[in-house]
Amino acid sequence: MDKSKTSEYVGYRLLSNFFFNIYKLISRFSNWFLRLSQKINFEEYKLKFGEREDDIYIVTYPKSGTTLMQMILYHLTTEGNMSFNHIYDVSPWIKNASFKRQEPIELPSPRIIKSHDFYKDFPKSTKGKFIYVYRDGMDVAVSHYHQQKNYNRSNLEFENFLRTFFKNKSWFKHTKDWLRNKKGFPILYVRYENLINKKEEEITRIVKFCEITPTKESIERALKYSSFSYMKKNEEKFGDQPEKSKKIFDQFIRKGKSGEGTRYFTEHQKEKFIKQYEKMVKKPETRAFEKEALINH
Repeated sequence: MDKSKTSEYVGYRLLSNFFFNIYKLISRFSNWFLRLSQKINFEEYKLKFGEREDDIYIVTYPKSGTTLMQMILYHLTTEGNMSFNHIYDVSPWIKNASFKRQEPIELPSPRIIKSHDFYKDFPKSTKGKFIYVYRDGMDVAVSHYHQQKNYNRSNLEFENFLRTFFKNKSWFKHTKDWLRNKKGFPILYVRYENLINKKEEEITRIVKFCEITPTKESIERALKYSSFSYMKKNEEKFGDQPEKSKKIFDQFIRKGKSGEGTRYFTEHQKEKFIKQYEKMVKKPETRAFEKEALINH
């Protein structure tokens, strides 16, 4: 190849790299501005929504029993009218509402508020109480994987999902900080497994912590309408439902069981999870639930 052709190819390559780098820079700034815009919208929304002393925040890492807890608390604190179109009509996810540019809804006290936010996102002055639902991280990973596969990436492989799960450490960070509770928030820690297998006992703890006086009928409703069979049958009230022209997300309520992670993970994957868990989560978890045990006795 003659020198003129070589120079031409080198020139094209340099020009291509230049435009590619410009594209990456623009994308980075676009993402930054999007996050900034969302943050501003959320702050404005919170000002309109306001704070109350008896607000109850249900905080979880995604796929950890959030909706289940919403249904329990909704029936314990209201007359349990099930005519709502979606759970967010009676127990809002305020960050999601702010991203969608929705107006805050008026609700009677106590308000049941959903959140997946990290601990650092709540100022120390935040009013209200918190219920943190803690689910085994391997179970969370499996459930989250199936949701992503069903909603967005039908060809997603579990190994590839776990690679991101371990790399960003999102579950480990979220869980660690909420269990440590350095700001001293009033938090009730609830294990997802107990919420599934010992629901009546957990309801007793929830009632005591929230200082509410439910009736026999409201407890019966909480048990009935938070059952897996009811929630699965009425999934449109809980899961994300896109426009009819798009696929329906009909696996939001998937199995409602615990222990799936140990069956899904390979031995190598389990070892990797346990190593990270012991490094970041084990001590805060032990201390948080030991404290819960002392309070309950």
